[in-house]
Amino acid sequence: MSAITLGGDLVHYEVLGRGRPVYLLHGWIGSWRYWVPTMQQLQAKYRVYAIDLFGFGDSGKNENRYTLDHQVQMLVDFMKDMGQPKTALIGHGLGALVAIEIARRDPERIPRLVLVNPPLFDPGDLATRIPAGRAVALTDNRPLNDGAASPEATIMNASSAMRAALLEASKARTQSEMASAAAQLSALEHNESKRSTTPVSNPLLEKIGGSDLETLLGRCFKRSEPEHEKLLVDVNKADQKAVKSSIMNFDSGRLLDTIRLLPMPVIIIHGTDDILLEQPSEDIWTYITGDKDDRLLPIPLQGVRHFPMLEYERFPRLVSDFLDIPNISELEIKERWKRRTR
Repeated sequence: MSAITLGGDLVHYEVLGRGRPVYLLHGWIGSWRYWVPTMQQLQAKYRVYAIDLFGFGDSGKNENRYTLDHQVQMLVDFMKDMGQPKTALIGHGLGALVAIEIARRDPERIPRLVLVNPPLFDPGDLATRIPAGRAVALTDNRPLNDGAASPEATIMNASSAMRAALLEASKARTQSEMASAAAQLSALEHNESKRSTTPVSNPLLEKIGGSDLETLLGRCFKRSEPEHEKLLVDVNKADQKAVKSSIMNFDSGRLLDTIRLLPMPVIIIHGTDDILLEQPSEDIWTYITGDKDDRLLPIPLQGVRHFPMLEYERFPRLVSDFLDIPNISELEIKERWKRRTR
């Protein structure tokens, strides 16, 4: 057992292998333990860390540190303590939310990102939502790229906070790069302004927040399945408060916008038979991928439920191939896992 103290609270982790670091972040059900098969497969090429988030496994049970922000900060502090400025992240469920937020805040530190059964929901406005990254004028409804406004004009019409961000982004950028930055930030401001008049979409409170962990486990595995017994050990160690605290501020629309703008290569692995967090609709896949199929690749796994790393024997190989290959569009498995709804 390995552990360090961060901010006065214990953080438990296990590590195998040598090479470039890879962090495995568990979900709401279980702990580091269900990553063992993945760790054993990846250790030949990587130094693999499986970490217990606060409130889970053998990490601290300080309820003041259960929010998503605190979980994110714990991982950031953990990376610093390990002396690792960069690491690939593989996050499942809650771990996916933590990984996405770290990648959003400091993308230079996360060269690759694997999201396993993340909570991707339709916020209810996809038909009218301005996709993050698409050009949109702040002064009217015309796109920026049809002559309505230049990137510089966009800066002048933005809010003070947005204007400061755009001006900072404009340093040492070409005109096309500046236009892209302006488009992304203006679309985000458009969607943020809608949030003030539209209720936040938080389906996680209904899906997860109202049930105890043993009930959630029962939706993933039958009692007769060996995985149920193994996971039950860690379910009994977890603090139920950690689940609810981590999802209180969840916003399904903001999450989709964030994923769409992540600059690093990303694959999203999702079981099609997941009862806990149902597979995303085609509209959601289309929204988050945009025109960046060479950077973000959805991989729906037919017949797999909430735990692909336990149910799909080729999961470690799929992850290893993604971590190794320079261009994810060249993944040999890509054609096989194209979305079936088309």
